[in-house]
Amino acid sequence: MAILVSGVEWPGEGEAAEPVLASVLELPEAAILHAKLIRRSLDARQRRKRWVANYKVELADEAAVLGRRGVRLWTERDEERYGFVDRRDIRRQAWPADVRPVVVGAGPAGLFAALRLAEAGAPVLLLDRGSEVDQRVKQVNSFWRGGELDPESNVVYGEGGAGTFSDGKIYTRRRDGDLGYVFARLVELGADPAIQSEAWAHLGTDRVREILPRFREHLRGLGAEVRFGVRVDDFLVEDGRCVGVVLGDGEVLRRGPVVVATGHSARDTYEALVRAGAEAIARPIAIGARIEHPQALIDQGRYGRERGDLPPASYRLTHSPERGRSAHTFCMCPGGMVVAATNHLERVVVNGMSFAARRAFWANSAIIVEVQPAEYPGQDPLAGLRFQDAIEQRAFRLAGGDYSAPAQRVEDFLAGRTSRELPRTSYPHGVSSVDLREILPEGIAGGLRKALHQFDRDIPGFAGPDGVLIAPETRTTAPLRFSRDRALHSSTVGDLLPAGEGAGYAGGIISAALDGVRTAESLVERFAPRATVGVRGG
Repeated sequence: MAILVSGVEWPGEGEAAEPVLASVLELPEAAILHAKLIRRSLDARQRRKRWVANYKVELADEAAVLGRRGVRLWTERDEERYGFVDRRDIRRQAWPADVRPVVVGAGPAGLFAALRLAEAGAPVLLLDRGSEVDQRVKQVNSFWRGGELDPESNVVYGEGGAGTFSDGKIYTRRRDGDLGYVFARLVELGADPAIQSEAWAHLGTDRVREILPRFREHLRGLGAEVRFGVRVDDFLVEDGRCVGVVLGDGEVLRRGPVVVATGHSARDTYEALVRAGAEAIARPIAIGARIEHPQALIDQGRYGRERGDLPPASYRLTHSPERGRSAHTFCMCPGGMVVAATNHLERVVVNGMSFAARRAFWANSAIIVEVQPAEYPGQDPLAGLRFQDAIEQRAFRLAGGDYSAPAQRVEDFLAGRTSRELPRTSYPHGVSSVDLREILPEGIAGGLRKALHQFDRDIPGFAGPDGVLIAPETRTTAPLRFSRDRALHSSTVGDLLPAGEGAGYAGGIISAALDGVRTAESLVERFAPRATVGVRGG
């Protein structure tokens, strides 16, 4: 038996929890047999900011403390929520030799789909059109320094997907089931073990780049084949089933099933899936701009003072009017930078990124406004892609045609005037003064204005002279969703499994990884069903 003790002041990195728990429980320290940190988070609601934590505690006598505030029995549901079933402990039937899955895309969904399949004994082939991470980083840095954009290996395409050049956020309130599986594998491959207890966990782009080569070699060690610089141009469909793929160099690979996890920016893959007969529907998206401030302004607004030894402050803000468009902040990067994130020539797309330490001068976040499919230029599933693309082309042209980004001081945007001068920003290509109303459709620009007024009340100075808008943020989510059946196959093409953010079923690193695991698991249960159930990990 054990108890859950919540709301305890965290003693600090490397400090023992037993003295704190003994004081809270009014017990001698020797009465605490074992304590395991379950979660910690920053409580910033009071004047004195503090770290609080939850612990699983084993005592000689739980009955003596039950009923006290923040203390209850540890239940089987807690074990499910904070533990996970280690799938390596589940005995399965042998994988059929004639079933050779293909996973297209080495982002979070594709990597975890390939991992799950390889762990089950499948001879999986993982393909990505971009480069391995070390080479990819060099290519991206070259582009950011003014070099040529490589349309096949960039911020979007390549090992790790778009998450490689991001804040590496892995926020989730839960760590149970498949989520526990994802977090545990990340730790095994080099992530900080603190991510399993940190409420607002993040990896940082530098840590992601360290984990990816280990992930790749681990896959190969399990028997998976991993190939980079390989683009899938078409899907082979016979008698209503996907039986292989056609590569960009003309090579035909007859094998399957095929998991497609190419992310939300592989527009040519979307077209190939539709050509293959995969049913898709247009879905709402959100578009806007990045807002950048000095990190010190956000610290002051959130903490009421300089942060001192507290982490760089972050925020999540929403605007939900009774009438009109809703808006919210997205992918907030404390101590981060705004980056060029296009994978298409002569387009401008921005995103946010930060390193693990989050030490940069600036803080940035997307402010995005809802867009409904009725606003797209057409009713076909690909209409949302054309809507995004038109904005990105205008941004490239009006900012000078050199991948600099259109920008405007927040106060000028609200006043309806072009900025006469712009502050220094983190954007590597530089920014050009442009009235963002010339780039963003009026419905989006109007929703952005209303949201900014509210956010300035939430964080004083948010819409003040130190804020700058850098646009456009168009790739927040997929503008279409591929229909799936209960087994997660395309509803119209068998053995074709659209997965992750690009398929319209995820919205970040963890949700994409989770969808990849579940997609692969549907194949594992089909081709290598369980022989016996293994033990639960703690």
